[in-house]
Amino acid sequence: MYLIRVMSAIICSLFIITSACAENRARAVYEKPGSAIEAVIKKELKTSDSIESVVTLINENFHLSEPLDIVFGGEEGPLYDSEENKILIPYSFVQEVKQRFIAANYSETGVSATDATLDALMHTLFHELAHALVFMYELPVVGKEEDAADGLATVLLIDLFEDGQEISISAADLFDLESEDIEEFAEGDFWDEHSLDIQRYYSTLCYVYGSGPNKYAYLSKQADFSQERAELCIEEYENRSKSWILLLKPYFKNYEVSQTSRCN
Repeated sequence: MYLIRVMSAIICSLFIITSACAENRARAVYEKPGSAIEAVIKKELKTSDSIESVVTLINENFHLSEPLDIVFGGEEGPLYDSEENKILIPYSFVQEVKQRFIAANYSETGVSATDATLDALMHTLFHELAHALVFMYELPVVGKEEDAADGLATVLLIDLFEDGQEISISAADLFDLESEDIEEFAEGDFWDEHSLDIQRYYSTLCYVYGSGPNKYAYLSKQADFSQERAELCIEEYENRSKSWILLLKPYFKNYEVSQTSRCN
């Protein structure tokens, strides 16, 4: 009986260690397109470096409590499905974003509509990742979770990508274009869980400016920030970045491995 108890304890210990050290990963999943247009979108996504770079960043930097699928296709989304632990991005959403940039002649800014679409999509993916991390690790969120998710998306892009500020500017410009859909505000626009698109535009530009006030001084003028607001943008970006790093520190791979060395 004693031997059975000892063996049971060893087996349980091994199971716990294996579970703790097992690496849950994110992956991109591309569903079958429902039309010729969706087939083109699928091809553009698979041949670009943008989606793979997001997946790689997640896998290299975060310990996930369970596998995370980023599913392109279907009808729902963009959203994070907590029951399935999946990020859902319809091909139709990607096409809609691209058409907005094309209609706005966005290529005149020096960024093609296709590249701007991929930039905005990267911001969207990190936004939904924020929801996933909040759910998986029961992270505290003070204020609107949607605003917090926007903040993390911008912070990750700026901190972890060489051209992260430029990517974020494209995402901000998408919010600006989407804001043009509203001719007259309704009550639902004010009680919605998301801030107004125009507010998301200014907030994202604020973070970009705050991350590099000398390089992006023109953004302060473009957004018509007062001197006081521009100074606050610098503080807000620093506070947002530090706050997210503090919350996520236990789940960063480099931090956890260097502190515990459990999974050599």
